[in-house]
Amino acid sequence: MTYQARQVLQDCYYALNLLENEVDENLWRIHWAGALALLRAVGNVLKEVDGKTNPQIASTEKAQFEKWKQNSDDSEMFFKFIKKDRDLLLKEYEFNVHPLNTSSILITANLRDQNGNIVEHNEVHELDENIYRPILSGPKEGDDARDAYKEALEWWEHQLDEIDRIVSNQPKPC
Repeated sequence: MTYQARQVLQDCYYALNLLENEVDENLWRIHWAGALALLRAVGNVLKEVDGKTNPQIASTEKAQFEKWKQNSDDSEMFFKFIKKDRDLLLKEYEFNVHPLNTSSILITANLRDQNGNIVEHNEVHELDENIYRPILSGPKEGDDARDAYKEALEWWEHQLDEIDRIVSNQPKPC
């Protein structure tokens, strides 16, 4: 079973909780850095710990990783968010998330005037207290960073479940 990788994944959920509740932008940035490092650590621990203690996990993890490299739909979350944003942060100290705990959003509405004509109405609203931290680029651009992070956690859960399912259906080595 993928015990150690799941322990890291559990810590990722704790990190998400910290991100959800933090309003200080400096502390949020530190929590984000830790959360991304943990998110990528799931795969590293899967390979280096769970895989080294169980050869069936090692071979299944390797096969799944090759599958991810071949299927961009199945692996976009890993290569274009989990790995890319962690590498950007840890290797260049660049954050792919809006840096402030306030952001502006444009709301456009089509309204009818008294003559029945449709008029476009635009309003800019300020969101504060860390309500919305958009991803700046990539496939999750514009999504709140915490929503993208939660999707990544769900992606990892699915991958670990799949690896455990495959391993449990393999014959036990003699």
